[in-house]
Amino acid sequence: MTVQATIEQKIISSLTPAHLEVINESFMHNVPPGSESHFKLVIVSDNFDGESRVKRQQAVNRIL
Repeated sequence: MTVQATIEQKIISSLTPAHLEVINESFMHNVPPGSESHFKLVIVSDNFDGESRVKRQQAVNRIL
């Protein structure tokens, strides 16, 4: 399983997002071709209602 697929699976099972984008930005960094080391996530989930940006980030960090 790829790193991207693992990230998607963990986020979906933990947050059941209404919208999820997992964007591999590794090509923008000094890493070997085909690397999976840098990702940008766009997540829309009811679990984030009323949470600060910091709390949302901490929740995602705990999941991953």
